Amino acid sequence: MLKLAGIFRDGMVLQRDRICAVFGKEDQAPEVSLILEGKKYRSDVKDGQFLIRIDPHAACTGLSMTIRGSEDIEIRDVCFGDVFYLGGQSNMELPVSRTLDVSEEEVKNSDYPYIRQYRVTPQYNMAEDEVAELPDNPWVPAVPGKIGELSATGFYCARRIYDKKKIPIGLVLGAQGGSTVESWMDVSLLSEFGNYEDLMNPFMEKDALPRYLKARDEGIAAWRSALEEPDEDKYISAIPEGASDFTVPGMLLKKDGTDHTGIVWFYKEFELLEEPGEEAFLYLGDLIDADQTFINGKAVGRTEYRYPPRKYPFDGSILRKGKNLISVRLILETGEGGFVAEHPYYLRTENEKISLTGEWKMVKGVHSDTSVPVFKMGQEVPTSLFKTSVRPLKDFTFSGIWWYQGEANSDAPSRYGEKFRAMIQFWRDLYQQNLPVIVVEMCDYTDPVTGEQPAGWASIQEQQREAENDVKDCAVVSAKDLGAPLELHPQRKSELGARMAEVAEKMFY
Repeated sequence: MLKLAGIFRDGMVLQRDRICAVFGKEDQAPEVSLILEGKKYRSDVKDGQFLIRIDPHAACTGLSMTIRGSEDIEIRDVCFGDVFYLGGQSNMELPVSRTLDVSEEEVKNSDYPYIRQYRVTPQYNMAEDEVAELPDNPWVPAVPGKIGELSATGFYCARRIYDKKKIPIGLVLGAQGGSTVESWMDVSLLSEFGNYEDLMNPFMEKDALPRYLKARDEGIAAWRSALEEPDEDKYISAIPEGASDFTVPGMLLKKDGTDHTGIVWFYKEFELLEEPGEEAFLYLGDLIDADQTFINGKAVGRTEYRYPPRKYPFDGSILRKGKNLISVRLILETGEGGFVAEHPYYLRTENEKISLTGEWKMVKGVHSDTSVPVFKMGQEVPTSLFKTSVRPLKDFTFSGIWWYQGEANSDAPSRYGEKFRAMIQFWRDLYQQNLPVIVVEMCDYTDPVTGEQPAGWASIQEQQREAENDVKDCAVVSAKDLGAPLELHPQRKSELGARMAEVAEKMFY
């Protein structure tokens, strides 16, 4: 059977003006050939693998290629342009759809069919003999209905490059929220920076990490399930007797003696002066940690973790002229949480906009004697993302790397810059390409629970600024001033993209 690596599919973007490779598996035919614009390329099959190199091609769109082995595969709508690897964590991963508070008009008017993104979703397995494969994910174009899926940082930079150069842009998104720089490094590099074996050894057997991640999901689900009450409906439709006052925005904190690990219910009564109409929208800013939200007893939204803004469009027929009630079931996983300041809190109908800041009511529900179980995420395990999201692309051709990471290393910032330098050099050696790198300096940030900047944050920023002095062909673009103090994922990614595009034009063009 002939099987192409997952990145080679309809709509793909290959690097212009350089030799490119197409690779995959074949277990029946002795050779595989590729036909592009009438020219034939071929490769012998060795140990079930093949790799075909094709000649440099100028930027273009709308090509087709045929790969022939034990069967024929046709790939349509192929582009040649500039392809960039997007590495890092959640601020690189953050989709365009999460930036609409500040960039809605820009996105609404955007239609870029030749900016396309391929997502490398990691298939975690740390066993030494396990070879990760590229997933069968689509190339998503930056067009209406799809553009919201693209990396915001990637798209806003690519859009400006395309506007000037009219060259197709491919974005290969490997970034994973919460990933550490160590997860992006080959195991051979880690011993120089400390003993990471204790962190890796539990996962080195076949399927050990997938089993661990399954146990993680089951453990968290069991902890949350224990918080459920059989008669929980009594909290949804009316404010219980004895409810206490609460001010939104506001937090329940240990230092104030108001913390509560488990369920807390929050209530807001509001009045509509007119009939609501068919469509309505609720914006509950940023909540810590997970919420289920109801209006007049009907569910309107649910978010399972703390960071996404709570934007809940809903059917306006739930509302009524006169008094209405919002009920929020909030899970506090570690005892502290609530409604984060400096975020929007409002309800909008077709005729009215109601502010939801100010006086609310609160009732503490089920209490847990323990915090949510603590597990590592796959992207926190040293070398995990290198194995799953970097090494499988070693024969793919790129123009450069865009990197936005560091938040997950702020609790242990020592030698971050050295690790980054070693990581980039290893990638360049692996890819046999001296890939230029754009590094984003993190935005300033204050933790809404502690009220302080994380201890190592400034140190990471300083080491990021030094990257262009420490790493050859590296430029640093600052996002330091682009976030609100309590916003870990700033929405001003379009401004960041403009800064990156200005640097990219000098580096790549």
